[in-house]
Amino acid sequence: MNRRTTLTLTAVAAPALALALSASTATADTTPGPAAAPETTAVTQAVRTSPATAGVPASQYTVGHVRVADGWAAADLEPTDTDALDPATAVLQLTGGTWTVVDLGTAQVGCGTVAAPVLDALALSC
Repeated sequence: MNRRTTLTLTAVAAPALALALSASTATADTTPGPAAAPETTAVTQAVRTSPATAGVPASQYTVGHVRVADGWAAADLEPTDTDALDPATAVLQLTGGTWTVVDLGTAQVGCGTVAAPVLDALALSC
């Protein structure tokens, strides 16, 4: 299986980030829309523990607006100091009960990785 994994993070003096995959175990409802509390917790944990975000202190962003559809999730990363970072979006995939960050960036996140109907359900655009 081919998988495109990219990282695009725009930040002032951002440290170099190497994209790797990290996850948290969870079960998921595949109904499109806002995530239930357990899914939100699992997705937030996966984002916070991902090497994709390791170069940015957790205190510099919040994870919110988690939504799920068909084994995929998207979450918005909002900077706590808008002078330091730009808002970003993370896309995660649920595989074997584990959420994994597969794309992170400020634009076209999930494009070429997530099917168009799921992108629509997650409120993402390409």
